Formats: sequence, structure tokens, C-alpha cells
Amino acid sequence: MRILIMLAAALLLYLLAFRWFTRQPRSTRIQTLMVIAGLLLVGLAATGRLNWVFALLGALLPFVQRLLALLSYLPVLQRLYRQFGGGAAVTGGSGAAGQQSKVESRFLRLILDHDSGAMSGQVLAGRYQGEHLDQLSLGQLLSLLQEYRQQDSESADLLEAFLDRQHGDAWRTEAQQRAEHNAAGFAERMTRQEAFEILGLTEGADRDQITAAHRRLIQKLHPDHGGTSYLAWKINQAKAVLLDRE
Repeated sequence: MRILIMLAAALLLYLLAFRWFTRQPRSTRIQTLMVIAGLLLVGLAATGRLNWVFALLGALLPFVQRLLALLSYLPVLQRLYRQFGGGAAVTGGSGAAGQQSKVESRFLRLILDHDSGAMSGQVLAGRYQGEHLDQLSLGQLLSLLQEYRQQDSESADLLEAFLDRQHGDAWRTEAQQRAEHNAAGFAERMTRQEAFEILGLTEGADRDQITAAHRRLIQKLHPDHGGTSYLAWKINQAKAVLLDRE
């Protein structure tokens, strides 16, 4: 009987404490949890049972590091949820099946499929306009990312999210190598492969195709038409590299 009374008293105390906790402001709840966590740590340390806590933290460290990396996409995911989380277009099926979330920036449209988690996108303006992101090479995507970082941070965020989904961490290594290679700015040397990527061509393009691609891009990205001196220089350099090495 005494045990039942003690259990009932403990349950009542718990319910009263929980009711008090839920009615407190957020700051008070956080402080209360911190105090409880501190008392638990002190108790574990006093009883010599703190070692398993450190062991658990060590095992969870890789997952925490991965979680911190994923937090960099939080602004993009929040934007997707705010704009289309409650009213995404349904492309087929019934209920939630076939739902897609879409978000657009100045240069990109990004689409997230709710069922498969697949991410796709399309270039809306500028270089490679009309092209789908999954049809562009990693080098072409990194070139676009460099431009977007200079011209539109929102487009850069969207493209980084796509790169992480499609290429994992490999694209960051490639981008770092390119940044180190291009540290000299306008004095950098351009490879033949990079020249083809800049002009949106593939190996084997003839002189007429190179000239036409150069003309089309320089008309769109020249400083007099809303482009930048750096982009115009890159386009001119790509043409020179390919034609000089024929």
C-alpha cells in the first residue's frame, strides 16, 4: 500500500511539474532544462558513471558533424517550405502523391519532388539559359556558381543545394582547387576543357560553332548589356584558347 501511495504521489508531482513547465515562457523552459541537465551530469560524475556519456558523445560526433553541414541548406529548405510547403502543385495521383515544391531566383528554378526526394533545376537567365542543371557538367555548374556568388546570392544558395544533392562533397573539393588555381585573377591560364565549358560546347566543335557560341554569349554578357568585365574576358579568352590551338 505504501508503494502505491508513493507512486501516486510521484505521478501527481510529475503532472504538476509538467503543467508548470508547459506554461512557462520559452526562455524559462530552456533554463530549466539546462539546470536539469547540469544536475544529471553532477549526479553521474558523483557516482562514477560519466564515462559512458563521453563514449556516447564520441560515437555521435560524426553524425553531429554531418548535421552541421546540412544546416547550411536550412535557408533554402525554409524558402521552399514557406513558398510551396502548403500548396505545392500536384502532378499526378491523389492526396500527397506527386507533389513538388518549386522555388525561383533571378537565375534558377529549383524543383524538389516530395515522393522521391529528387532535386532538379533549370537555368532561367544568363549563360546556359534554358538548360537543365542535371545536363550540365560539374565544371559548368561551378562556373555558374562563381557568377551567381557575384551577382545573386539567392541563386548561389539554390545552386549549392543542387550541387550537394547531385555531387556530394566532391564539388567543394573541385571548387577549392579551382579557387586556388584562379587566385591570380585575370592572369590565370585556361585549359581547353574549361574553354569548351564556358562556351557551352563539347570537344570536336568546329571554328564556326566556336565563333557562333562566342558571339551569342558576348552579346548577352558584355558589360554594355548588363554583364561584367570579368565574364566578357573569360568568354574572349575561351574563344582565343580554342581557335589558337586548332
